[in-house]
Amino acid sequence: MPQTARIPRGMAKAIEKYNDDATKILNGFVNTVEGEKPPSVLYHYTNDAGLTGIIESGQLWFSDIFSLNDPSELKHGLRIAIDLLKSRSVIERPEIDKFASMFEQFINTSIEVVAHFFICCFSADGDHLGQWRAYADNGQGFALGFDTSLLEGAFAKNQHSTFSITYNDDKLTDIQTSLVELVVPLISLPRKTQMCGDSLDAYMKDLLVYHSLNVIQGAIFFKHTAYKEEKEYRFLQLFRGDKPAPDVNDRQRGTLRVRYRVFDWRTPAPGVLKKIVLGPAADKIKTARFAKDCLAAFHANPDGVKLVCSKIPYRVTELPS
Repeated sequence: MPQTARIPRGMAKAIEKYNDDATKILNGFVNTVEGEKPPSVLYHYTNDAGLTGIIESGQLWFSDIFSLNDPSELKHGLRIAIDLLKSRSVIERPEIDKFASMFEQFINTSIEVVAHFFICCFSADGDHLGQWRAYADNGQGFALGFDTSLLEGAFAKNQHSTFSITYNDDKLTDIQTSLVELVVPLISLPRKTQMCGDSLDAYMKDLLVYHSLNVIQGAIFFKHTAYKEEKEYRFLQLFRGDKPAPDVNDRQRGTLRVRYRVFDWRTPAPGVLKKIVLGPAADKIKTARFAKDCLAAFHANPDGVKLVCSKIPYRVTELPS
């Protein structure tokens, strides 16, 4: 976490109080979300290579959240936080405008240093057209159905969590507004104490990092309402940003190197895989045989995994005139 050695004790205490108050706001929402009953089965969409890898290795990959296919998923909440902070800028308090600019630049260029976030995404819907297209080889792939209770039980929750994504912009704005209202008085505090020089720089840097971390932790539970039909459910691994996250690998995705961690689901819960849904655009006979062969070769109880076909009519045939 940030270093506060050069900050006067009273100012450091003010930052600590801000962080405690922000944590209470975030925990109030998180406790509500985690108190909701999860779906009984969670689905992970993938292609044929993904199916083979997941069943053969007994592992799922947790990707660095800053390397998501669509980083705008996170940036939606961050954009709201930036705009709210900018809206508090006034002529007689230029320090707020300066902090807002620093915050925006930090979010856009250096946010990865705040903490390490790794996620694995699932859905409560095992037959969703948009996800077949986006994540399962344009409908030719698979949706792996895991028993939620067993999977969560196998997932170590120390510094980690599982939760349904919330698709509510009003609630997201409420949380980010509360965080802004907490931080604004602290932005103006140095002017009242006449702090300057290295102490001021250290204070503002620490405040910036703490506020950024809280903003991210608020944003990570939300996506834009346009994604509501995905019914996303996330497994999150969170690690401190002042040291490397443990056991991180990387892989090539196009021109990018993507960081990821592996989660062993099979060793602690060998019966967690319950179902495989065959994609709506797949050749059902060949795809079913491929899935059965993977299960027979790599899974201890292949008969315990049910194979079903998507019910989506992937291609609409025109009626004769």
